[in-house]
Amino acid sequence: MFKLGAGGLAAQIAALVLLARAGNSTALLLAFLGTQAVAAALTALVLWRLLPRRLRVPFAWSYGFLALFCFFVPLGGALVCLGSYLLSKLFPRRIDTSGIATVGLPEFVTHLMSRVTHGGGARLRAQLGNARAPLPERMTALVAMQSMPARTVSPVLRELLADSADDIRLLAYGMLDGAEKQLTQQILAELPRLETAYSPSERAEISKRLADLYWELIYQNLVQGDVYRYTASQVERYASAALSHDDSNASLWYMRGRLALARNAPREARAWLQRAEALGFARERVLPHLAEAAYLERDYATVRQLMASFDSPSPLPLVRPLLRYWQS
Repeated sequence: MFKLGAGGLAAQIAALVLLARAGNSTALLLAFLGTQAVAAALTALVLWRLLPRRLRVPFAWSYGFLALFCFFVPLGGALVCLGSYLLSKLFPRRIDTSGIATVGLPEFVTHLMSRVTHGGGARLRAQLGNARAPLPERMTALVAMQSMPARTVSPVLRELLADSADDIRLLAYGMLDGAEKQLTQQILAELPRLETAYSPSERAEISKRLADLYWELIYQNLVQGDVYRYTASQVERYASAALSHDDSNASLWYMRGRLALARNAPREARAWLQRAEALGFARERVLPHLAEAAYLERDYATVRQLMASFDSPSPLPLVRPLLRYWQS
């Protein structure tokens, strides 16, 4: 680097001498420009090597700026850059370290050991999907999934109904059947109460509970095919009955909006979801479905507008890629 600096300095002095003697001579002026270009190129290379690593890239921009600066400001450009470099070394930027401190290790609390659950959902699912894994380990993983939400577990259990191991199939079927029967028994307990209820408010309250229970069957992925369609019709029936008495229930409007989306009725879905939002239903839960309804209607401008207004600090994992796409 010393040789480059010496060469650049010599070329710079020669260029200044040529400029001083140029006068009206075109030849000397052209010689000055050529010598100045060589001096700027050599000096800029020295200055570029003095830059911090983070400022050296991209090379074309950083080196090109220095070379042009040294070319158009003979000698002064190099002096300004060297002066800035010396000032940065003499007076470095102070980094605030007031927020950094040594933290001791947390105390081990023995009474919380019983609350620790080992094996996340992804790990259990991978273990269950591995047909080569030992059967006892797969059975243990399947039993461990009983503590997980039914909505998350149901798709996995349905896949296991075609498993090659009889024990896995039977246990998966039993878990699905048990979750479905639990809700069905609650429904069967509410139906006689609805028939014997006399006051409109009592009938509306029971209808709301029935709509919630039928909706839970759908939400937990416990029904499919014709059973799903029947369950959806029951949700619509009892939700409509409850809303006919009190139309201020936001969750029932939300259910109807979701069901309208499922049967490809985006216009109804948008109206009912907007009603749910107006009645105070969580906006971050309504917006993705409103955007879906707008998308089904090919109203892409509204989709982008809705996604741009989504301001939840922690969106659901399924919503994040949609937000990245529509907000970009």
